[in-house]
Amino acid sequence: MGLVFLESASFIIYSGLFIYTWQCLSKNGTLHPLSIIAYIVALICHGFLSYQLIDGGDGQNLSLFNIFVMTTWVAMCLVGWNLIKHQAHSLLLVSLPIAAISILEAAFFQSVSPITLNGKFLNLMHILSGIAAMSILLLAALQSILVLYLDRGLRQHPASIHHWLGSLQGMERYLIQLLTTGFIFMSISLVLVALLPDELKSAQALHKIILTIASWLVLASLMFGRYIRGWRGVFAAKWSLLGVFLLLLGYFGSKLVIEFIL
Repeated sequence: MGLVFLESASFIIYSGLFIYTWQCLSKNGTLHPLSIIAYIVALICHGFLSYQLIDGGDGQNLSLFNIFVMTTWVAMCLVGWNLIKHQAHSLLLVSLPIAAISILEAAFFQSVSPITLNGKFLNLMHILSGIAAMSILLLAALQSILVLYLDRGLRQHPASIHHWLGSLQGMERYLIQLLTTGFIFMSISLVLVALLPDELKSAQALHKIILTIASWLVLASLMFGRYIRGWRGVFAAKWSLLGVFLLLLGYFGSKLVIEFIL
């Protein structure tokens, strides 16, 4: 399929689903089953687009916006799984716009930086585990925002809280699950990068690794405090946002500087 078709189809469907979901949930309605089919079609187009952008030419093009497209695709697959299995509608309202924006950016801002990963198993596993960590922790950040919103609503305007948000306890539990899973993948990625001396010598390696380690320490402290001292609610949500921000800044920020500033 052509890149323009895949970009257009993904963006239009994601945007349309966001508008429909917002209108439907604002009226305390339920999503039509056809919306799930549309979501799956968008995921398929999004997935093919990610493949074409990264592996559609000579070598692998791991530029900033290509990685962002792949990160949002993995995140949207997880959102879709939770939508089907747990009827978790709340994440749609914050994840659909981000996915649409990632596709729009890839369509208008492209840089070519092909590398070859054939025969480089550790490099490939490092990249995949890093993308998995960023995707899951991106969802954790979105879930943290919803936890903060729900907590504030329950304190100030409990009657205005929509039923589709679910219980605060359930949202906190899902947040911890996302943080724990993302933390595991981040730890694997850090271990693998220590085994790759060429990665440590790259232009963006130093501040990328420093910020990633800082993120790891924040999330490790949060995990420890959660299971030892029972940290939860607003406190856990705010610290998880800080940890995810540092991770995304370390990866996407460094690539932005290297590709578009330097």
